[in-house]
Amino acid sequence: MTRATRGRPRDPGVEHRIAAAALTIYGEVGWAGFNFESVARAADVSRDSLYRRWNDRRALLVDAIGRVQPAPAPIDGLSLRDALLQAASSSLARYLAPGGHALIRLYVEAPQDPELLALFHREVITPAVLSARQLVRDAVAAGQLPADASPTAIIDSVFGAVLLHVLVTPVELRPRMIEQAQHYVADVVDMTLRGAYYREAQVD
Repeated sequence: MTRATRGRPRDPGVEHRIAAAALTIYGEVGWAGFNFESVARAADVSRDSLYRRWNDRRALLVDAIGRVQPAPAPIDGLSLRDALLQAASSSLARYLAPGGHALIRLYVEAPQDPELLALFHREVITPAVLSARQLVRDAVAAGQLPADASPTAIIDSVFGAVLLHVLVTPVELRPRMIEQAQHYVADVVDMTLRGAYYREAQVD
């Protein structure tokens, strides 16, 4: 039998199973316990299957984290309120998606590792969040928010609440949390913007 090489076409089904196992292992035991052997065992594949696809465990984790869905939706052209609603809903959905627990693990471990920190900013501190921060600045410039309104405080209030909501909700209440997710996100966004004295743009 011919030995498989790195140039062999990838099997998406196998890669999906490996990525799912990688997210589970990393989410449960963190970077210290994350290695090819544990992932291969969980995915029921050989370690060679991993080495043919990824150079090291960091490359595997990067790929697996990138598969967490749904990806953030674009928010260009939306009002500040609608942009925050969309971005916060997307963030909540990502935390609750299969593998979302691995994203949360990055909050703890990323600051201790420069490469994990880069991954954290790319995959968790999403472009949608950065765009939302710019929309806050635009709202200040347009007079919809006071001149001293803090983009960081507004964004942290919304996305920090979403993360805390996921962290503190007991497992048995998760179905209810999912059912009421949109209502919760709307409450957080509206209370944050009211506290910041936000005014919607007037339509002529």
